[in-house]
Amino acid sequence: MEDEKLLEAIEKVRRDKNDPWRYILFTFLNGIAQGLGMALGMTLFLGIVIYILTKVLISMIDFPIVGYYVGELIKIMDAYIKGGAKLR
Repeated sequence: MEDEKLLEAIEKVRRDKNDPWRYILFTFLNGIAQGLGMALGMTLFLGIVIYILTKVLISMIDFPIVGYYVGELIKIMDAYIKGGAKLR
């Protein structure tokens, strides 16, 4: 009974019942807005995470044991970059 009343109320509120192109347009625009928001949000979030990781790794380079391995990793990456990326 209550479900039927709810469905009736929803049908009365829907303006696009007789205009399917309006529904398609607003659904499309909603999808674009969600995608753009997700892309901007993830860019901001990952930027902050990379910034924090960079600060943590820089402070760890001074730490003797971990700093040695990070230094070696940086040397390997630097040699790889200077040697050029070779495709297999």
